[in-house]
Amino acid sequence: MEKMRLQCLGACREVGRSCFVLETDVKVMLDCGLKIYEPSGKKDMFPEQFQGPLDGMILSHAHFDHSGFLPELFTHERTNWYGTPPTAEIAGLLWPDSMKIMGSESPYTEADITRAQRKFVPVEYGQRLHIGETEFTLHDAGHILGAGMVEVEWGRRRFVYTGDFKLEETRMHRGAKPVKDAEVLLIESTYHSREHPPRAQLEKKLKKEMEEITGNGGNVLFPAFAVGRTQELISIVRSLIPDVPVFVDGMGKGVSAIYRKYGKCIRDARGFSEAAEGVVFVEDERDRRDATSMPSIIISTAGMLQGGPALKYLLNMLPQSRMVFTGYNVEGTNGWRVMNEGKIILDGNLLEVGLPWSYYDFSAHAGRSDLFEYIKKASPEKIILNHGERIPEFQNELQAQGYEVYAPKNGDVLEL
Repeated sequence: MEKMRLQCLGACREVGRSCFVLETDVKVMLDCGLKIYEPSGKKDMFPEQFQGPLDGMILSHAHFDHSGFLPELFTHERTNWYGTPPTAEIAGLLWPDSMKIMGSESPYTEADITRAQRKFVPVEYGQRLHIGETEFTLHDAGHILGAGMVEVEWGRRRFVYTGDFKLEETRMHRGAKPVKDAEVLLIESTYHSREHPPRAQLEKKLKKEMEEITGNGGNVLFPAFAVGRTQELISIVRSLIPDVPVFVDGMGKGVSAIYRKYGKCIRDARGFSEAAEGVVFVEDERDRRDATSMPSIIISTAGMLQGGPALKYLLNMLPQSRMVFTGYNVEGTNGWRVMNEGKIILDGNLLEVGLPWSYYDFSAHAGRSDLFEYIKKASPEKIILNHGERIPEFQNELQAQGYEVYAPKNGDVLEL
């Protein structure tokens, strides 16, 4: 049997900076992410164990922890990289913004971004891509616009990299369909220890809370990730309370335009387009003053309150207002501080936050039962766990069910 080899460079026993190199007859990188926010304040860059050169690179989706280091790769690589067209467009928005966040610590320049964009080759879902004697196919991951699971076939061997995925259908996306008969399954494990609440139940509770807050004359501020979460919130909020003004600010505006452009890749293109036409995409300070001068819903980056217009809104909300978090907040970020300490850091100063907050779990990741369902349907001979914390616990669970399971550390090399 042909021997495959997997370099594990990131997202092993951690969430963030996903990166693997799969070796068949060719050497292909799967994702190239970056982790900016660490409790220590240190920006965690790409591991040094990478052994190039590459025959290709495949990007599962545009979220920064999967795409954020890709331009640096092309300071020295001259290979092509592949992904869906919306993935490339969204990444092209995120990279320049990330340079601003990282400042002098940015590992790449605008010239590197341009060089990387020139090496992009678009691939549609279901399209078979050949690199050497190895065949790669992307399948809809149900995670964000353009996100793909990577199926690899080499001779009689089948390797599947899920990237981030979700089996449950949401307002924005069709649920992912597991790739069956995978010999080796490299699967994300973010929420291996818990389930996500039913969406209908969450939306019912959220509708009541938004009606109470705006009915009392307040604002509802959603700090939201620009990619995926902003668009889902536009759809949810506009559907639940159609008569309250909704303002959308930050990078989510540009990403929303990409979602409308690639409507065929989402579940209800017409519904999202109509919802987007019913909100105000903030253009200037006058729009921002309008947003906080009346009862309204405000959806704004950054999702973890690390910069972006959301921080300005936070300081100018009407009485009776509330902040609503709907996503993961890394320890040490302002979002985490609000929920754990009631404080934020702004311009180097530690400030008390008196505004109340709520949390709703609208995760775009697979929950515990989804992970087990995927594994059951994929029926793999070997499972490699990544993109999660307390991974050895999940490894022990799966081993007890008879699976051969690996929980590598960053820098490990697996001979498959």
